[in-house]
Amino acid sequence: MDQVRFADLPAGFVIAHRGGSLQAPENTLEAHRVAVAQGVLVVEQDVQVLADGALGVMHDGTVDRTTSSSGNVAEHTAASWGRLRIDAGTWLGGGWGDLRPPLFEQVLEEFGHRVLLCPEAKPPGTMAPLLDVLERAGTSPEAVLVQSFSRRECQEAVARGWQALWLGVTDPAGAAADGIAWIGVAASALTPALCQDARAAGVRVSAYTVDRQRPWERLRSWGVDACFSDDPAYLLAPAGRPSRDAFADQRWAPGMQADGDGSGRRGRFFPDGSFGFDEDSAPASSVLLGGLGPPGAGAGAGAGTVALDVRVRVEAGADAGRDGAALLLLSTTDEPPELADGYLFLLHRSGRLAVQQVRDGVATTLAEGATAAPAPGAYVPLTVTASPAGVSFGCTDGAGRVVVDGADGGGLGYLHVGQRDSAARFRDVVFR
Repeated sequence: MDQVRFADLPAGFVIAHRGGSLQAPENTLEAHRVAVAQGVLVVEQDVQVLADGALGVMHDGTVDRTTSSSGNVAEHTAASWGRLRIDAGTWLGGGWGDLRPPLFEQVLEEFGHRVLLCPEAKPPGTMAPLLDVLERAGTSPEAVLVQSFSRRECQEAVARGWQALWLGVTDPAGAAADGIAWIGVAASALTPALCQDARAAGVRVSAYTVDRQRPWERLRSWGVDACFSDDPAYLLAPAGRPSRDAFADQRWAPGMQADGDGSGRRGRFFPDGSFGFDEDSAPASSVLLGGLGPPGAGAGAGAGTVALDVRVRVEAGADAGRDGAALLLLSTTDEPPELADGYLFLLHRSGRLAVQQVRDGVATTLAEGATAAPAPGAYVPLTVTASPAGVSFGCTDGAGRVVVDGADGGGLGYLHVGQRDSAARFRDVVFR
């Protein structure tokens, strides 16, 4: 099959940012492989010049964050680069094997004829060596979109016949004057008017970084042509309702993203097969599990019904004097809880059960109940059901239950799990 070209892609395509860093160690060959296996057509990588002129693939100016070593990227040679080891366990868990940061030449060799590449010339002075490598390899300019925050670097790429994306600007007219075909704009800085100006100038717009469906739908409606995403598979094919335990694989799945400000409170997997959050000083944290598929898709569920069983463990948090809770949120969109409407189900450490309705980020308690206080280290089996006729929450064995008739629990297509002033774990999450 012939190599696809950027010109062949329809508007609204998704670029795997750093290879898709929410599911595989960023900027590695393995991240590229995962993205390609998931059907992503465009993969982005950060490129820097090493001390001997080779091109290393890494985002930061140092190797400290992503490898088991320390020091500046620019001080490495190709030989020392190959001896570095990616420390994936610090942010994605184990099971990744012996990963090494690649050279850009390795990325080009394995993927240059399989997918479209979107390399970023990271520090100033990187664009010329990057283009030299592409030209020596005989790479088609139609299969690569080079990018930089530097206008001068983008101008150099255009002068040598390459497509360029100018990052961090809101000046489509200036880009057009230089023959720069693309601008890359932070999603928070985009407006419908800017998109209209770009169309008028003949310049295409890419947003960074977009990981959730609802914001991406909004940006596409404004005319944004593409986006960089750390979770591209989720945007391309939203996760459906799992047919088995959502945590069975003990690996990050498309759609599993930290709620809130993205400060790293993403939870982790535990040896007992659970997923959850350790004790710390954070008052509340939650993680999106992705889309649940069409309401009513589960076996035995009525139209518009979501029903799930889960085992929950909730223990003392950093402030042991507070009655912390494990939480499950069913929401109407995949935006963070402060932006999403839905129903919140809480199991407190004392055994108190609560159902709250969330509207515009404000939670109002609808009903409360109680069960026995969970023993330390014990998992409580819970059932949650939400339908247009009402919602219910409680122990699977009937030891405690809260029912709210008439509460419209229809159209809840997303599940978030988390903690509030506690340590909380979740396992055996099964939809019915």
